Amino acid sequence: MTDDRRSPSGGWREVYAEMGVSADHEPDSLDCPTCGDDCPRLHTATYWCPTHGTWRVAVG
Repeated sequence: MTDDRRSPSGGWREVYAEMGVSADHEPDSLDCPTCGDDCPRLHTATYWCPTHGTWRVAVG
């Protein structure tokens, strides 16, 4: 296993913290905020509802 203190990518946690971003990933599907149907993820934080079309997860 790589030692984070000596790895070139070992400081990623600090970089993410300074940027104010999360390393959490978005799930493969979410419920539509309007109708509750299961919506597959298209790209990053963009999801597709068959009834309402595409929608994005708000950063917050």
